[in-house]
Amino acid sequence: MKKLLYATGNKYKIESMKKRLEGMDIEIISPKELNINIKVNEDGKTVTENAMIKAQAYYKIAKIPTIAGDTALYIKEFEKQPGLYVHRINGKELTMEETQDYYVEALKKVGGESEAYYYTGLAIIKDGQEYTKEIKEDTFIFTSKVSDKPSKYDGLSRIQIDPKLQKYICELTEEDIKKRNCTFDIECVNFIKSVL
Repeated sequence: MKKLLYATGNKYKIESMKKRLEGMDIEIISPKELNINIKVNEDGKTVTENAMIKAQAYYKIAKIPTIAGDTALYIKEFEKQPGLYVHRINGKELTMEETQDYYVEALKKVGGESEAYYYTGLAIIKDGQEYTKEIKEDTFIFTSKVSDKPSKYDGLSRIQIDPKLQKYICELTEEDIKKRNCTFDIECVNFIKSVL
């Protein structure tokens, strides 16, 4: 089985990646399993640059194939885009709760909701070779109305609605997630398979 280190400390992201690759000859390894605990300064100008910075830092330590990602957020009705700074507002790194509150208030100012999408950069390093992929993710509805369900993925999943299923992201079941057939899942898996 091929091992692939996922350069993130986010437990949900690791679980999601494992689910995406279920049934394939690829085992996702977390940094925790290799006792890697580093803070990476993501000072790139693009999602791909930040993904590569992370991948390089973890690959240098682990010396096994490594994948990393970074995501930017674009909101149709916003004049000033969060872009790379989804959780960093006015130079301050916000907690998940503060981030959610910030977007709820900002959405109220533009009518309560807006179409939005994430743009993700992925980087894989294998045998010293670098590979990258950029993915424009599916559009969702960003709303100022907060779901009463707890966050499943991150705080923003309580204010994001899947337009096809008409459900908040935090309310999606495993069955819903399989049905979504989302662009990110398909393109991410294809990218990993093409490199490994």
